Amino acid sequence: MADNYKITQYSVNTILGYVENSQIAIPEIQRPFVWKGQEVRDLIDSLYEGYPIGYLIVWQNSQVRIRGFGKGGTKKILIDGQQRVTALMAALLGREVLDSQYRSHRIKIAFYPLAQPGEEKFAVSDASYEDKPGWIPDISVLFRRDFSFRKFEKEYKEKNPEVDASPLEAAIDRLKGIVKHQVGVIELSFLLDIDVVSEIFIRINLQGKPLNQEDFAMSKISVNEQYDGDLIRNCIDYFCHLIKEPSFMGILNQNEKEFMETEYGRLLGWLTEEEEFLYVPSYSDVLKVVLIAGFGKSKISDLVNLLSGKTPGRMSAKTEVSKKVSQEAFETLGKGVRAFVSEKNFRGFLRALRRAGYSCERLLYSQAVLNYCYAMYLLMDMEGIPSDKKDSLIGRWMTMSLITGHYQSSPDTVVIRDYKEIKEAGMESYLRQIEELRLGEEFFASVLPQKFTSTTARTAPYLAYLAAQTAGGAASLYSKEKVGDLYAAKAEAYQILPKAYLEKCGFKTRETYGQVANLTYITKDVKSIIKRKSPADYKEALEKQLAPEEIRTSLEANDIPETIFEADASSVSQILADRRKKMARKIQSYYYSL
Repeated sequence: MADNYKITQYSVNTILGYVENSQIAIPEIQRPFVWKGQEVRDLIDSLYEGYPIGYLIVWQNSQVRIRGFGKGGTKKILIDGQQRVTALMAALLGREVLDSQYRSHRIKIAFYPLAQPGEEKFAVSDASYEDKPGWIPDISVLFRRDFSFRKFEKEYKEKNPEVDASPLEAAIDRLKGIVKHQVGVIELSFLLDIDVVSEIFIRINLQGKPLNQEDFAMSKISVNEQYDGDLIRNCIDYFCHLIKEPSFMGILNQNEKEFMETEYGRLLGWLTEEEEFLYVPSYSDVLKVVLIAGFGKSKISDLVNLLSGKTPGRMSAKTEVSKKVSQEAFETLGKGVRAFVSEKNFRGFLRALRRAGYSCERLLYSQAVLNYCYAMYLLMDMEGIPSDKKDSLIGRWMTMSLITGHYQSSPDTVVIRDYKEIKEAGMESYLRQIEELRLGEEFFASVLPQKFTSTTARTAPYLAYLAAQTAGGAASLYSKEKVGDLYAAKAEAYQILPKAYLEKCGFKTRETYGQVANLTYITKDVKSIIKRKSPADYKEALEKQLAPEEIRTSLEANDIPETIFEADASSVSQILADRRKKMARKIQSYYYSL
């Protein structure tokens, strides 16, 4: 292990110089700075008092040349310490940082050089410090290359004539001396793979915080400007922010004009209007989808190795890196990211989900399943499948995944098998194989109905049932208001056979009264009529509001047997069993209509 890393002491000044000259790459300096001003102030105070500020961890990257540094120049990616180094650059060099809205701003640290023991020496500066006696409102002026103490001393005394400035020079020298403070830097070998790097990070980091592999990958992407890695990284970051904050486009057009004129920037031009998206991916989601659709892999470590020029599965201490492998990986990544963020694909995917009934966020089972489905959609786009066909296939794919638990066990293994089968046989042919194997008569007659005994209202098959009702425009029980609208509005689920009634009938376990086959969604008006009574008890009041045919039609739309009004202790189990079968048949009919 000792050959895979070394520990070196660098001065703060040397580290900042390396960052300024790009010998140490800090991609995260272009992303929102999460530290508060007080944390920056505390860091400067720690250096002033001579306290250690922790190790930095860098990972060597011999594949990236540094402009202006000749043959031997290489970049090192800072994988732990971004916030500390960014804070130093903000406070000492006057660099601007980005807030959570990607707006540039300064964090200034004020200094009181004549502070007595127990008095505050540093503070987060604001307008009040401009005229506060004895305070230097921005310490970055002291670290400028053209700084002259004599000129500064004269101006300081003119501004603070009543202050004894005799200790001033010593205090300023002490503050300027913090750039000589030694910081430990752990340099990890280029040959280490991401899993080993993660383990080292965990063992060194005092909080034991695991290294996020997606963050690691994003760092790796952005430092390779030779293959447009910086553009790819920005495209991912900005897309994910624009999806949530389209007003951010104004900031990009103002501050990132050069990027916005690139192909990647132009692809983001459609994200300008406020819109509620069903799918709001993070940069981690983007990487996962592109990794599956573009590379046929599911592990972020494989992506890092490919971008580094290494071939996954053939790793060893003597593994040779290939510039060709790295270049091809960046080309594939760039192509995949462009496909992901394109309006045609992204809106097309969301349109397909809505057509299939998945019209609100609550009907989407998980972000992971969404990622897998979007990867399948992009694979179909690569096949050149027409839009209508893609809509049909992705609707069926989503529903198949939910009702069969397709991604429930070993999802990474399953999705890579999907990729290989689709690449070989095509999406339509592969889905037909799954349907023949898993969605036969036995499934809809026995297997699927049993899934509706679940007492979890957000179980995947039940969401598929609600999507089927939504797609078909089904009206809610005893009302004209749509089921899909009620569910999207977070209406309360109602027990068809109320718990209190079932307990009287001897059914006291949640397995009976809480199963999803006993749930439906109703309006407040309907609730005022049935009032948690048994169907037999509210039937008379209901018939005053609706004609018998309207009641039958409503029961049918919600797959409730008409025998519900004759429910008693001997028939409860059969009524729920009948509804489970009807729900399964509703999904079957809906599925093959897509």
